[in-house]
Amino acid sequence: MNPAAPPQNIAQDALKYTPANLQHNAQVMLFARSSVAAVTGAAAGVLGLTGKDGFVFYGITWLVMSFVLWSLKTRFRPDLYFKNGAREIWTEGVFGGLLSFILFHTFLYGMVHLYQ
Repeated sequence: MNPAAPPQNIAQDALKYTPANLQHNAQVMLFARSSVAAVTGAAAGVLGLTGKDGFVFYGITWLVMSFVLWSLKTRFRPDLYFKNGAREIWTEGVFGGLLSFILFHTFLYGMVHLYQ
C-alpha cells in the first residue's frame, strides 16, 4: 500500500462532488421537472382544473416526480448525486415549476374552454 496515495473512498468522495458533476445533475433534474410541469399544466388546462383543484393536481404531480427522481434516478441514494441530498430532490425548483405549470395551464385552458 502506497502511503502517499489516498484511500479509494476519499478519492471517490472528492470526485463525486466536482462542480461539473453537480451542475450536470442539477440540469438533468431541472429539465425533468420543467418538462413535467409543462405537460401537467397543459393537462390541467385541458381538463379544466381551476383554483384549488389545479394546485392540488400540481402538488400531486410534483410529489410523484420527486419520488421518481429519488427512486429511479438516484436509486434511493440522493446524497451520492447532490450535496444537499434528499432535500434538493424534494424541494429544488418548486416555484419555477409552478410558473411553468401556470403558463401552460392558462394557455391551454383559454384555448379549450374559452369559447364553449
